[in-house]
Amino acid sequence: MTSLPTHSILINKINLRSMVPFLTGGLAFVVGGIILSSAGVDPIHAYQIMIKGAFGSVRALADTLVKTTSLLILGLAVAVAFKCKIWNIGAEGQLYFGALGGLLAGLSFIGAVPILAPIVVIIAGFAFGSLFSMIPAALKVKLGVNEVIVTVLLNFVALLFISYLLHGPLKAPGFLSYSPNIFPQSELPILLSNTRLSAGILIAAGSAIGVFLLMSKTKIGFEIRSVGANIKAARYSGMNVAKSILITMGISGGLAGMAGAILVSGVQHRLIEGISPGYGFIAVIVALLGKQNPVGVTIVAFFFSALLAGSEVMYRTLGVPVALAQTLQALVLVFVLIGELFLRWHPKWSKG
Repeated sequence: MTSLPTHSILINKINLRSMVPFLTGGLAFVVGGIILSSAGVDPIHAYQIMIKGAFGSVRALADTLVKTTSLLILGLAVAVAFKCKIWNIGAEGQLYFGALGGLLAGLSFIGAVPILAPIVVIIAGFAFGSLFSMIPAALKVKLGVNEVIVTVLLNFVALLFISYLLHGPLKAPGFLSYSPNIFPQSELPILLSNTRLSAGILIAAGSAIGVFLLMSKTKIGFEIRSVGANIKAARYSGMNVAKSILITMGISGGLAGMAGAILVSGVQHRLIEGISPGYGFIAVIVALLGKQNPVGVTIVAFFFSALLAGSEVMYRTLGVPVALAQTLQALVLVFVLIGELFLRWHPKWSKG
């Protein structure tokens, strides 16, 4: 009896390893179906509505891609930081500061200049997010303060500061918590008529390509990865670790801020309280499940966007709370992590 060639066994092992995240992720929906069933909802019908709500029409797909724009850019922002072993949990706050920067640019005289205006809005969003991220970066480099604590707390600082502005200096007449609209020239062009899908999705795709090239083809990317892999070895080899951390957080915060500017310029056309339904926090899951790889982050961002869009339609149709989407997100994360532990502990798959 002949045995399989070594390369065939390796291919089978790789295929099995690659299938584990999908299998464990599928289990999350099985558990979610049990929860729906216990609440008196037919899970099959509910999931059919969810899929239709995410992909059932041009408008539905456009709405999914609008959410993908934010989650993809934010997922890339968190992933870049993770590559340097920096836990940037402050993407939500950086998003809000980026949205503020985009708003101010869109309300300025430059915001009335055709073609140039939306470019300036995006750059301003990147700059504001990047500057805000320098606070935890500087504290980490200069004082050794844990970035997790600082970035988490700064989220609340950002949200409360934006709330103050929208109830005070930036409040539009006649609105409770809205800013004035930006100039029409500052708005990103819409790609599909009668939808909210703007050129922001193209910026998101370009960001994914840019992050890939930065991390794999440049000296800065090599240093970021080296510091993340072994900070002591990187320091011993002569790399400026402090500089790498500052650059990493600048890029990470800038991307998050750019996502906020796109929400202002391409979706809302003004700044409002709750402009982000927690995208910055979901981005942490996106970056983790995407393995900090731009391709993986893109796939996971699209998946979670479809989950969010479909859940909203399911809520309107069946009255199922939108919180179910959050439950499913948590279940997917938990089950995929269980699958990762299985791969690490399984005696036959732990090698190679």
